[in-house]
Amino acid sequence: MGTCIPRAVLIVMLVMVAHSLPVHAGTITDNFQSYPVGSFPAPQWSDVGAVLPEPPVAPLPSATVITTTDAFGNTTQALSTVGALAASKGIFAPIPVSLTYSLAADVRVDRYSDHSDSTTSDWAMQLTFAQVGIRNFATTPQAGIYASSLTQGWRLFLISSNGGAASADTDLGGAASVGTWYRLELTLDVNTGAFHSRVSDIAQGLLLVDRTDVIPNWQPQDAQFDSFAFFGGELSPDDTVGNVGIVDNVNIVAVAVPAPRTVVLVAVGLACFLLLLTPSRTHTPRRLR
Repeated sequence: MGTCIPRAVLIVMLVMVAHSLPVHAGTITDNFQSYPVGSFPAPQWSDVGAVLPEPPVAPLPSATVITTTDAFGNTTQALSTVGALAASKGIFAPIPVSLTYSLAADVRVDRYSDHSDSTTSDWAMQLTFAQVGIRNFATTPQAGIYASSLTQGWRLFLISSNGGAASADTDLGGAASVGTWYRLELTLDVNTGAFHSRVSDIAQGLLLVDRTDVIPNWQPQDAQFDSFAFFGGELSPDDTVGNVGIVDNVNIVAVAVPAPRTVVLVAVGLACFLLLLTPSRTHTPRRLR
């Protein structure tokens, strides 16, 4: 015996499904023009230096809005980290744990630390996806592009979530010279572990880096990243001078992972939609011969 669902009920179910779906991805854009010079860029951003502080501890705020010039000499506002020694200094903002992440920003190194003892110990600026609340940003799970104080070049860096085996500290092959504005772009496909990195010299219009790295031992659970951060830091014990990094024209996107309830509702909605498209028919039993 067939069951007939009223079309009005199906329409209501479709409306419920539509309202349960995410309406947009997590996106953040900022050119730092709307904040007073000398201030911290709140409320959109939070201070990296205040999250589970580790020595050396950054003075707060650990980053402020400054007046400077862009790659073509035009006056603009941007964000600068403080020059004091710190395990981490900069800004971050929350985003949903996602299936794909992308970030882009203009970055300039104004000063490198003076006694870096490894590629990863000191960095003038890192654009990164990160997991908040696990450890200080210097050592929390993260994946990003950073300017190494030791090599003065751009590198890809990864600490996996949940103690995963995947890790990276990869030379991307592009210089990070003091005083030069670079456009940095990074995308991550969580399912495959593919990181696409691009670095351009803005003033010269030159693409310096354009490569995709697939990290060995990658698992999708290695990327439980719930924030974007732009930060520098110094961990070398003999440093007497801190890094200074500048960031501007931030553009970041995270496409959220749908909740299990949403997936179920989507399936229900599709079934309802197919029923709506099916014309009503009267059931006639077969004649017995």
